[in-house]
Amino acid sequence: MASASPTVTKSSPKGKETLDAYQQAPKKLKDLWKSWTKAKAPFEVPEPSSTKPVSSSTADDALHAEFARFVLEHLSVLFAGDFEALGKFSDEFTSSKSASAFSLENVKLSDESNRKPFTEAEFKEFSNQLIEPLVKSFNLRGVKFDHFTNISKDGAFADSNALTSFSGLVVLPKLFPPIVQQTLLDQLLHYELSNSENQTNFHLHYNLSYPENGASFFSTKPESSSFSPKNLDEHKPMLNRTALEKNLHWVTLGGQYDWTNKVYPEGKPPEFSKTIARLIGHIFTDMVPEAAIINVYSARDKLSVHRDVSEEADRGLVSISLGCACIFIIGLEDKVTRELHQKTLKLESGDVVYMAGESRYAWHGVPKIIPDTTPDYLAYWPGKLYPGWHGWMSKKRINLNIRQMYEQSSTDIDDGVSKSVS
Repeated sequence: MASASPTVTKSSPKGKETLDAYQQAPKKLKDLWKSWTKAKAPFEVPEPSSTKPVSSSTADDALHAEFARFVLEHLSVLFAGDFEALGKFSDEFTSSKSASAFSLENVKLSDESNRKPFTEAEFKEFSNQLIEPLVKSFNLRGVKFDHFTNISKDGAFADSNALTSFSGLVVLPKLFPPIVQQTLLDQLLHYELSNSENQTNFHLHYNLSYPENGASFFSTKPESSSFSPKNLDEHKPMLNRTALEKNLHWVTLGGQYDWTNKVYPEGKPPEFSKTIARLIGHIFTDMVPEAAIINVYSARDKLSVHRDVSEEADRGLVSISLGCACIFIIGLEDKVTRELHQKTLKLESGDVVYMAGESRYAWHGVPKIIPDTTPDYLAYWPGKLYPGWHGWMSKKRINLNIRQMYEQSSTDIDDGVSKSVS
């Protein structure tokens, strides 16, 4: 970022110290980050340890209900008007004895001419048939939700030290089951990337030609071009294969973050995905999803040490990992002694990090992507429905980090029921 950019400070509504968005990270943490960039496999990372037993007031069945709604709503869009294909999908997995068989990998759709629209009642019937195998697939996480987190009835994390010694930092390993990860990936890269209101790292220098009717960029041919340079003297035309495999780095959702000035633009932002907002807002109920950044990493990519201080709200930040594992470092300075406390974590697909309280403004970064670690249930993505792109996800890491921008929020996350956090 250019040094001539204006200084942006954040003063918390709760009276926290003013934070400078351009302040340099502590040298000790930058040195740790640099040392990890040079590290080679095998990567020895200490497992996070809990300081005391934790439990949850959010039962597994409540979490499963949120997951089920998220997946079934996606299926209703995926199979829209395709009664025949939905029936085959339902029959295959309701008859399967293996919970791991519930996957979007082998979804097949009928020819347009063979599609027969189904009614809401008919889809509800199929949903009821799918619930049991769907919930069985959720239990493949191998760890019960109430074994590693503690959420009080008002939504705040009562045990702020769950799995870490950092106040407010909560690590939730394998929170999202495989089918939920597949669904979220579809939502992010098929729907949100194709939403012309969402900015990407391409927009500064390229004009984007969006697929018709909101179709996915992965429905295009790899050797075609949807990215035209604004200035041919500075940038070359780019094939879709080059754009999506090598040069796609980020997409913003909801509040469109201004990376140059490190602020959110004034005015009403694009609508945040209701589907994602409802899922996240019902799990992390002390924050309202208003803005998010999809970070797309390839094997050699990194994220420098930084703090997220541009939001006006003192609410938790949700960070979700999909695909390849990574090394994540985080550091927090003691307010009195200024001693730096730091921790290194290995994050894998399905892990969720929640940064709240003191940890909300901790320094953090990603010095290393661990190549070829995308689990098999995601490595196929986007699958057989998108010829030419099969296996795109096998060498990628996707991080979705979600924030609340403003202390007073009235974002609808539940079908017209306004949720206000203040």
